[in-house]
Amino acid sequence: MKTKLQKIFITTKKQFEVIDITEEVIEAVVNSKVNEGQVTVFAPHTTASIRLNHNEPLLIQDIMKMLYRIAPVDINYSHDIFEIRQNVDANERSNGHAHVKAFLLGSSETIPIQKGKIVKGEKQSIFLVEFDGGRDRTIVIQVMGE
Repeated sequence: MKTKLQKIFITTKKQFEVIDITEEVIEAVVNSKVNEGQVTVFAPHTTASIRLNHNEPLLIQDIMKMLYRIAPVDINYSHDIFEIRQNVDANERSNGHAHVKAFLLGSSETIPIQKGKIVKGEKQSIFLVEFDGGRDRTIVIQVMGE
């Protein structure tokens, strides 16, 4: 079995941002030369997620509204009370809402590979979802298979 790991780097610009990374994942699969297997796309961050869905602007707006209803920015999060937290970095942001959103959505997706191509629905795209931008983000793409 082959295993190939690739990283991509993205700089986000907005607090909430949905970035289509489908082409980068497809490129990593093609470059891996894996014919049958799977690809895992992982965000090693606690305030960003990887998700699959339809790349349609109004749907993305609906998703953003839903997430902000579930975890609004303007309520008190214990995570943001720096006076009582331990090990707080000097440049830390009040971002409890972003951690909650990322916890709900998850940090990775695993997608099958068949005949050298990712197996996804016609309307599915792979997204980096940013909840605490702008930031520099690293996405890990691991391809495994034969």
